[in-house]
Amino acid sequence: MKVMLALLKREILEHRNIWLIPMILVGLAILVRLSLMFGSLNVEFELPSQLQIDDQVNSVVNGVLARGLNLMNYIITMTIMIVACFYTLSCLYGERQDESVLFWRSLPVSDTTTIVSKLLIALVVAPISVIVCQIVVAFIFFGFGAFDYLEVYFGGAFGLLIKMVFWSLLPTVAWCLFCSEVANKNPFLLAFIAPVLLWVIDSLFLSGVIGDHIMLNRWIGFDTYTTPSLIVGLVLSAIFITLAVVKRSQRI
Repeated sequence: MKVMLALLKREILEHRNIWLIPMILVGLAILVRLSLMFGSLNVEFELPSQLQIDDQVNSVVNGVLARGLNLMNYIITMTIMIVACFYTLSCLYGERQDESVLFWRSLPVSDTTTIVSKLLIALVVAPISVIVCQIVVAFIFFGFGAFDYLEVYFGGAFGLLIKMVFWSLLPTVAWCLFCSEVANKNPFLLAFIAPVLLWVIDSLFLSGVIGDHIMLNRWIGFDTYTTPSLIVGLVLSAIFITLAVVKRSQRI
């Protein structure tokens, strides 16, 4: 446990975006709140259907503040999830580039433990950051009235966040970790071009059968949380993580 906590602390200190981006988002929320109070900001937007909780929110508070907070919560969720993906895409590759991997592998810490610590950052720390940011932003918007709002909001949004972690985030960060470990030059190209090519081939020759389970239900149309796509995602995640561990253990 102490080793894992030390590894998590190391990741947070080395990758500043993990804590810097949430702070920026909170600062943005403060600006939005001030603009709503003293400026002329007009909040007009449409959230994806699966993220609309207006009916529940309106039972607690009405008006532009509720719509503004819905927008902020959506931005916070998607931004921190994207940060988690880019973090896993660069963490292993960055260690090889600056050759710090040689130092870390000289320590009595297994490659599996190291990669699990990076997964925990993406799958646990990042979602916790989402929740903390949304709580802070709710108090920025509503003051002590945020307790009533949060009770209603998390009644619908917390379960959605858990689904996003397992259906969307886990397969994505597993793939990103694999690309980060195996790519020789640019893991970003491998991570994005390979799925695009697969999607094109699948659409042209396989009628979208593969894409429905592997990619499309991850971020596009992720309101359709189906059991087959969950199982396929978990299997692929296990394969990508295992391959990343094996590849890392083979390096000198």
